[in-house]
Amino acid sequence: MNHFARLLKTFDYHSLTEFMHSLAPSNRYGFTAQLMIITVTWTAVDKVFGLDQAGFIALLVIFMTELISGIWAARVRKEPISSIKLSRFSLKVACYLVMIGVSYSLYQSFKGHNEEVAGWAFNWLHIVLVTQVGFENTISILENIATINGREKDAIVTRITNKFNSLFNS
Repeated sequence: MNHFARLLKTFDYHSLTEFMHSLAPSNRYGFTAQLMIITVTWTAVDKVFGLDQAGFIALLVIFMTELISGIWAARVRKEPISSIKLSRFSLKVACYLVMIGVSYSLYQSFKGHNEEVAGWAFNWLHIVLVTQVGFENTISILENIATINGREKDAIVTRITNKFNSLFNS
C-alpha cells in the first residue's frame, strides 16, 4: 500500500475517489465543468472590468431589469418586439462594458508602471463610469415603469428631478 493511500485512511477516506469527492463535491453531481466555467467567468470579470462579483451581479441585475421592463413597456404601448430593439439594447450594454473595461485596463496599466497620478485618474474614471452606467440604466427603468403604469414616459423621472432640484434651490 502506498503512503498516500495510508495517509488517506488515517482521515477515514477509503479511496482516492472518496477524497476527490470531498475536495470537489460538485463532481458527484456532474456539475464541476459548469462551476469551472462560472469560476473562470468571475475571474475574467474581475480582471477585465475591475468589478467584484457583487458589483457585476448588480450591473447584470440592472441590465436585465432594463431589458425586461423595456419589453413589458413595449407590450403596454402595443409595439411589436423586434430584433432591432434587442440589438440596440445589446449595443448599449456592449458600449458600457467597453468603457468600463478600458478605463479599468488603463488604470491597471498606469498603476503597474508606477504612474500614480494617471493611475488615480483612471481609477476615478472607472468608478465614475460604473456609477453613471448604473444611474443611466435606472433612469431608463423608471421610464419603463412609468409607461407600464400608464403614465407618460417622463412622469417618474421628472418628479424625481424636480425633488432633487428643489433640494439645491432651497
